[in-house]
Amino acid sequence: MTRTAAPVPAPSLADGVRAPEWDEGLDCWVVADPRLAQQVLNHPGFASGTFERSFQLYMTDAARAEYRELTEFLRLWFVQADAPEHMALRRPVQRMLSASYVRVLAPRIEEITDECLTELAAADRPQDLVPAVAEGISGKVMAHVVGVDVPPPVLHRWSRTLSLFIGAMYRRDHALAAHRVMEEMSEALVGARALEDFPTDTPEDRARTTATWAMCLFGGLETTASLLGSTVLTALGDQDLWETVKRDEPGAVTDLVESVLVRKPPLRHLGRVVAYDQEFAGARLSEGDLVLVSLTGQGPLDEVEEESVAPAAVCPVTGAVAGAAETLAATPAALAAGERNLVFGHGPHYCVGAPLARLEAAVLLRRLAARFPHARLSDEAAVWGPNLSYVGLDHLYVDLGGEV
Repeated sequence: MTRTAAPVPAPSLADGVRAPEWDEGLDCWVVADPRLAQQVLNHPGFASGTFERSFQLYMTDAARAEYRELTEFLRLWFVQADAPEHMALRRPVQRMLSASYVRVLAPRIEEITDECLTELAAADRPQDLVPAVAEGISGKVMAHVVGVDVPPPVLHRWSRTLSLFIGAMYRRDHALAAHRVMEEMSEALVGARALEDFPTDTPEDRARTTATWAMCLFGGLETTASLLGSTVLTALGDQDLWETVKRDEPGAVTDLVESVLVRKPPLRHLGRVVAYDQEFAGARLSEGDLVLVSLTGQGPLDEVEEESVAPAAVCPVTGAVAGAAETLAATPAALAAGERNLVFGHGPHYCVGAPLARLEAAVLLRRLAARFPHARLSDEAAVWGPNLSYVGLDHLYVDLGGEV
């Protein structure tokens, strides 16, 4: 990409705010300071259509023509739209995933959680909590919400395949795999319960509705599985925290989930596109520039400070330590601060699935503690995934210690 913008600004502003920085390797602006990040996520000068801009920058004309059906499918995701179109498309989904609806789902989520814990207990030791429980719960819950009969391993394969393409659109092998997944998802969504109240009268209606619920399936899988794994790792990584969870003291479980969201957020950053030439926080931004907005307060390649604990217990992105009750146990003040974090985004694009993800994590902690109070982490329990955007565990080995 040939840039015409001014030279990269100084790394910090007079008041201590970390200014936007141009990253030559990633070929985009990075906004790491949380105060600026909130502004970008709620500012009309930064558009949400990152896919469209990425198609232009990273796919050849031939690849865009060959995979036009795939690119059109992704363009229709309402997270790629801005107001007023975004709000109009989002509103029906938001009603379906409201906090009141999620509370009604609680008994089914408990059943699903128990099913997955039973599967984990039957596995050979050491038991890997990620595929059986973290991916199992997130997959089964989303399949139930959308109304599709697709097992969690297939759903997560779809999600990971689309993630690979979104992260590296220049690779034809990723485009081919993502195109196949698009076809499989579209076929699975035919007749899905969630689509019943959405427009399907015309080909355009059907394409938009299918893309919307494919996006919801995608969005409710990897990040939720990451949250579930990190929550269990945190709880079992500190005996005092685990005892608190087992006693189920008022607010203890929900506060712990909030603390994990703040310290080990599943998603590291969001993308935006500069909508017009502008000066922002001392940086001259040009129309069409990509912007990476940090949700962690760190740049995408910032070094994590070393901790004097076992490496596997340290989150590779935030540096947070599994357990660490003195920093992870949420006080009322810390929880209030956590409500202002960027974990689920900010402004009109705030994640519609936030209540569902929080409930899944809380239910898992309570059901795990009730059924397996002697559970503990195995040696070298945590194996972190390498993805720079999605922060999660590839494996989490536990010893359940017998069921009560």
